[in-house]
Amino acid sequence: MKKLLSMMLALVMVFSLTACGSTDKSKDSSEGEKTVYVIVKVLGNQYWSVVQAGAEKAGKDLGCKVVIVGTAAESDIEGQVRYIQDAISAKADAIVVAPLDRTALKNPISEQFTSGTPIVLIDSSVEGEDYSTALMTDNVEAGRMAAKEMIARLKAKGVAEDKEGSIAIQAGSTGSMAINDRLKGFNEYWGENAPAAWKVLNDDIKINDGDISKAVAFCQDFLTTYPDLIGVFGPNNGSTVGFVTGITEAKRSDLTMVGFDFSKEIEQMIRGGEYDVASIVQRQYMMGYDGVKTALELANGGKVENKIVDTGVLIVDHTNVDSEDVQGVINPGK
Repeated sequence: MKKLLSMMLALVMVFSLTACGSTDKSKDSSEGEKTVYVIVKVLGNQYWSVVQAGAEKAGKDLGCKVVIVGTAAESDIEGQVRYIQDAISAKADAIVVAPLDRTALKNPISEQFTSGTPIVLIDSSVEGEDYSTALMTDNVEAGRMAAKEMIARLKAKGVAEDKEGSIAIQAGSTGSMAINDRLKGFNEYWGENAPAAWKVLNDDIKINDGDISKAVAFCQDFLTTYPDLIGVFGPNNGSTVGFVTGITEAKRSDLTMVGFDFSKEIEQMIRGGEYDVASIVQRQYMMGYDGVKTALELANGGKVENKIVDTGVLIVDHTNVDSEDVQGVINPGK
């Protein structure tokens, strides 16, 4: 009986050692894989889907786990703060985030950055410098480019410089640093170069919170309220889609439109040739890919050379939409 018990005890010990060895081996094989959280502004939005594709490709190419989350609306600032907290709770090695609000996200981002978590901002920034680096468009310059493009188009189509005309603007958010900088650049260039009779409706900028139905309704409001409307400017993707939809539904081919980004809606408008339209297109795929790449490098102990990295923009219209440069940006990886 004693001999039998001794044999059974020995077998239990061997099994236990084998099981622990297997667990330890599994842990060793995975401990080199880093986890990068990517927190976009609006999950499922066409613009952010391209960012997501870039981030996912980086994860595959570089061998890290990429977790992508995002809110349902640009107004859900509390939701984005929770995602940052969730990333920390999940022991993320680094975080890539597109801040919804420059002020409200300052402290949550600063708290994690100063505690040692690499924080890479994309698309938009926050107040202060408590983050690792920011990969984004030079938004003030992009806004100036948009104003320059609209003035040139209005003059090219023969709009009289002494004729009073209004330019309507709607935006996705009042707290987005990217949007605010674009509006700043637009108005700076407009004030310096546009005919005095052409007025930007800065006292009636409408905020759609990234809601496309709101954006379409706001476009319709502008068309009804301002009979002297000569142009519209959408400084972000959702606002641009709203203007495109409202203008095409109303068949207002007399208007000039300058938007941002390259949704399927604005692509159809550009290719159709009926409307006077151009869009400022960002390299958001690069933001997603290089955002993850940079975050991974930082998580592995690397350093960044520049606090701000300008990812650049292109002006796209019917004359260059099929050019190699533009196609490389709007259809990356194809």
